[in-house]
Amino acid sequence: MPVLKSFSIDYYILVTVAAFGVLQIAASLGGLRGLLIFGSAVVARLLGFGLALAAVIWFFGTEDRNISDHLGGLSSNEEALAFFMGALTAWLLTVVVTSVTNARTYRGSPSPRFGLQALQDSTYLRAVAQNISYWSREWRAQTKSYFSE
Repeated sequence: MPVLKSFSIDYYILVTVAAFGVLQIAASLGGLRGLLIFGSAVVARLLGFGLALAAVIWFFGTEDRNISDHLGGLSSNEEALAFFMGALTAWLLTVVVTSVTNARTYRGSPSPRFGLQALQDSTYLRAVAQNISYWSREWRAQTKSYFSE
């Protein structure tokens, strides 16, 4: 079983922290208040920019990271895997953290929106629960035209 290099772990952390910050910036620009850690879009943008910048400074400032893969750096496969896992981790952290921190903010019944618009006034987990509830009630009516003449 291959052992992960510390370089891979550092790159994974870089991507996770930077992607978490970028998700905060994107949510603030898109008006998706349910994905913001703090209620203010300006604070979310500052936090996002600060996290992305801090991750890059930490990654490139602590060691010499400009290393070819045949001299001990990351191969393209290791880099792709670390990037995917970092982005996935950042998304999961965003969903969980914002759903927990905003749980009291969005207590009422969210408006019946679908897609990203549901995140304008609801947390991610609440929007998913609402959509599952809707589709479990309405799937017959919504799919009837596809199966009958």
